[in-house]
Amino acid sequence: MDSMLTVDSGRPFHFRLQPRRLFTGVLHVAVLLVGFLISDGQAAASNNSREVQLAAAFELPQLPKVPGLPSLTGPSADWRQFDSFFTFVVKRFGDDVPANLKDSLGDAFLDSRYELTTAVAPGKGGNPVPELFINGWKRLSPIMNKAVPALPKQTASLYSSFIGAADKLALTGGSGLNLTPDALKGMARLIAPSSTADPLAYSTNVDSGLRSLLGFGAPSSIPGKQSRLDRRFLLEREAATVISFWPGRAAMAAEPAASDLNQMLPDPKDLQQYLTQVRNLLVNLSDKIATKSKLTDQYKPIYRQIVFTAAWQESCWRQYIKKGTPLASATGDLGLMQVNRNTWRGVYDLKGLGGDIEYNGNAGGEILYYYLTRHAIKKSEDKQPGGNLARATYSAYNGGPGAVARYRGVRQSPIWKKVDEAFWEKFKAVSTGNEMAVKSCYEK
Repeated sequence: MDSMLTVDSGRPFHFRLQPRRLFTGVLHVAVLLVGFLISDGQAAASNNSREVQLAAAFELPQLPKVPGLPSLTGPSADWRQFDSFFTFVVKRFGDDVPANLKDSLGDAFLDSRYELTTAVAPGKGGNPVPELFINGWKRLSPIMNKAVPALPKQTASLYSSFIGAADKLALTGGSGLNLTPDALKGMARLIAPSSTADPLAYSTNVDSGLRSLLGFGAPSSIPGKQSRLDRRFLLEREAATVISFWPGRAAMAAEPAASDLNQMLPDPKDLQQYLTQVRNLLVNLSDKIATKSKLTDQYKPIYRQIVFTAAWQESCWRQYIKKGTPLASATGDLGLMQVNRNTWRGVYDLKGLGGDIEYNGNAGGEILYYYLTRHAIKKSEDKQPGGNLARATYSAYNGGPGAVARYRGVRQSPIWKKVDEAFWEKFKAVSTGNEMAVKSCYEK
């Protein structure tokens, strides 16, 4: 989520097969085709024969026939349709999954969302859907297979059909897999045959069911139109903005309204005032989240320090780059806490993330609390060699549940090593009571 570090973490990889390798590849495809044809029985043999002939003519692999699914030929589903499908499947499974597997399901979902955010970043080429499906299924498959024996017989049968179809599709692999919208809809119907909802419908609305599945509880109140800072509101409040900076006004008070901060920028001449007000906001929201979630006193100080440091790392305590325009990265990270619009779609209101500093700060605070308690503390990161709860929390915040140990060198690339070390340097200052060192961001 670090907006101050622009990373191109992948380039399209092209290769050319030599004739001998091509022959070997075609032979391999032929073996796979035989397997698929045998497993699918003798149905529609004439259609299969025509497709084999057509595939052979163009030296292309024949797509697998999956019982219960429409044809896999035609235009591919786009990444939004796939994201909607995967979310639909996870939510549906979440209604049936045993309680002891819910946390694992949430982790699989979030890791897949983090991957999607990277896959659709500007500059990425090609269709990301096949790889997203295969990697998402690698995460989801062990959980679903483990859950099936504990489910009622009829429900288990539905998931067994889904597992069989997904396994068969995953065998195709890579660019050979073409997931059409109809195929995804067919997959969704395998586990929700009576559902009338469109599993590919893409919505940015807050989804209380998704929040509940992930353990975030009831959604925060969504800011009104004014706190979203649309142009009409900015025009109406321009005079009030000027007054708020006048010496002696209430804007100088220790407890500012978030609406005042929604009108402020870190201007050099008012920088101390601005940073003091943001600090107060972060204190208030971290205390509120800790109290609401019943965080034990032992962890309250470090939680507040993590919130201070993450906001510093992500945005230098900024919500806006100019009035009404939120700080935003090329990958969709928004505002004070750089909460990503794709990763957290359905969990938070996207307009609130971009248009209200308090809502954005509260979202980031909830996510940090989630990773601190459900991952860093639960996995005893402070007891690992070189372990640290704050660093583990931020690694997960930045890279997803699977990155919780990244700061210790677990699957850590040089790029992320730099990010994790930058957080650590800031945290050391914050933990000594020097969170206002964030001011260094603005010193040239």
